[in-house]
Amino acid sequence: MNEGEPIRITSEDVDEANRLSLGCPICASAVEDNVTTQALAPVLCAKCQTLYHRTCWEQNGGKCATLGCGHTESYPFGTELGPRLKIRYSDLPKHVPQAPASPNGRFKELKEQQKRLQDQAKGREFWKGLYSRILRAFGWR
Repeated sequence: MNEGEPIRITSEDVDEANRLSLGCPICASAVEDNVTTQALAPVLCAKCQTLYHRTCWEQNGGKCATLGCGHTESYPFGTELGPRLKIRYSDLPKHVPQAPASPNGRFKELKEQQKRLQDQAKGREFWKGLYSRILRAFGWR
């Protein structure tokens, strides 16, 4: 992107930002599922899935406050919307690659590789320095 070029925000950017937000866009308070009053019960915009408190949704005129949405239908959070994907063990491949025994083993291997590379670099520096000293000793440099 060039300096001064306007930033383009796509609808996918807006959708992702809404998906990551757990605060009500009207009151900016956290939307929680375990509330004791119906007024604070979470509802979702039927179009963009933005979370709201029921009261905030209603105070906004019963429509979504998300830029570019404005949808007028909502449903309670946790409502079953259709069939779920079901996976059985028989659906999984028979051969599953095994992870290393422990993450520390991989870490140790990487540290050893790093040490070898550092030693190689030090060795090259030694030979370069020696070569340079020999050239100076004979007045060739």
